[in-house]
Amino acid sequence: MLNRSHIDLNKLNKVPSNHPFEYRDVVSEDFPKESHGIDGRRFKSEVEHGKYENVAIYRESDDRVQYKKL
Repeated sequence: MLNRSHIDLNKLNKVPSNHPFEYRDVVSEDFPKESHGIDGRRFKSEVEHGKYENVAIYRESDDRVQYKKL
């Protein structure tokens, strides 16, 4: 899938349940920082559409989204 986010599944799997995290905590190390904004929105959309069944949006503000593993 070409339009998937650049999440490091190993990092995501290491996040403890009920622990808030941000996109920057689980993005691949080799993904360019200048592309994080667009890719972070892509990750948010994936979470909203259930791609990661154990991840939900925890808190959201204008400039920050926190997620939580269930």
